[in-house]
Amino acid sequence: MTISTFWMYFDETKLKEEIEIFSSFSTIPNWSLEKLRRVSVYYRDLVKNHSNHLALMISRLPETQFKSLIAEILNDEQGNGYYHKSHLFLWDNFLKSIGVNDIKRNIDIPDKMKPFIENSSIDFVVGLEGLGVECICSVYLSIFEKFLKKHPYILQHYDKVDWLFFDIHVRGEDIHHKEKIRKAVDDLIESRQINPDLVLKGYNKAKEAWRQTWCDWINLPEEKAVEALSRA
Repeated sequence: MTISTFWMYFDETKLKEEIEIFSSFSTIPNWSLEKLRRVSVYYRDLVKNHSNHLALMISRLPETQFKSLIAEILNDEQGNGYYHKSHLFLWDNFLKSIGVNDIKRNIDIPDKMKPFIENSSIDFVVGLEGLGVECICSVYLSIFEKFLKKHPYILQHYDKVDWLFFDIHVRGEDIHHKEKIRKAVDDLIESRQINPDLVLKGYNKAKEAWRQTWCDWINLPEEKAVEALSRA
């Protein structure tokens, strides 16, 4: 597979993903407040796992520019040495701003991605966690934010909502992260240090995982959302 073919496929599938999820996310303004809060609490687990996954990937990567770049991204995720600037802390601020006052620290959600990062080829992992999660995350988050801002509760309390996490991941430093990752992966493919076919397999696995996760959340029955939130 040539580099141009690789990126053509990447861009086309990313656009297709945006189109496919747009309609399913359009139901968000009709969610109960309990379901909105419950899904937001679930998302916290993805934020927490992302840093752990990056660290695990770094431990497996060869000494390359790509490894240094992922380490830089992990440092940003962790607040560059300041926990109150870490992205998990910022998401907790968002949760509190929408009325989630008692954030459960240990939600029993299986980490389905970890075994793939531990046991798959590093080429697959680059596609899964590097290109996949880093690039797909913002697609879902940006559309989530779009419909979140149409929810009656958010409209009523808009000025009190802490949007900093969204500012960073949708409009801020994450845009530069994706640009750097794309350049680094491009260099790895061009120098034949990784197999683009395996990278795409990892990327497709990430897309599949994110699609299924959000599908489960969107289809979460209202009564289960209320029950789950009462236990959090």
